[in-house]
Amino acid sequence: MKRFIIISCAPLLFFLFSFSHERGVVKEAPPERVVYPEVVKLHPPAVHFAIALPLFALLLEGLYHLRGRKPDEVEFLTLLLSSGAVVGAAVTGYIAHESMENLPIAEQALELLHTHETLGIALALLFSGILILRLLYAFKPLPMLHHLYVLLLLVGVGAILFQGNLGGKLVYDFGLGVSK
Repeated sequence: MKRFIIISCAPLLFFLFSFSHERGVVKEAPPERVVYPEVVKLHPPAVHFAIALPLFALLLEGLYHLRGRKPDEVEFLTLLLSSGAVVGAAVTGYIAHESMENLPIAEQALELLHTHETLGIALALLFSGILILRLLYAFKPLPMLHHLYVLLLLVGVGAILFQGNLGGKLVYDFGLGVSK
């Protein structure tokens, strides 16, 4: 049964990622060639870690649960790296947003950009809270604390996948951050 659950998770993830971008969306071309500041290039590498590490932390939590293991140093280090990656992505995203906000982009893209920024800041706060809960659990191992931070981690990973979808729409549908 455990192997079935683990094997069935991979196709589910591929299925979820396959709907990340809409097809056939009409793009509004900017009136002129837009040159983005170099600082905008920091955000994409940070984002990839901010998606992969929390997802890995959640899968590790699931594996620990299936094996009946209690959280340990490896799980804590993974959660620490995940939280750092999400905060790093939020910081680089904020810097990129500030440098792109005054560029000539479509109104719909600007609204989506503001939503993307707000959600990024909320995710940074959420993952900071998850890390604090995990630290509290290390000093006082109450099952309620463990269940709470695992639940928040699950919500956080879902929100990160949605956030990645918004970022994908900004890049692929509106061409933000891409020099043409």
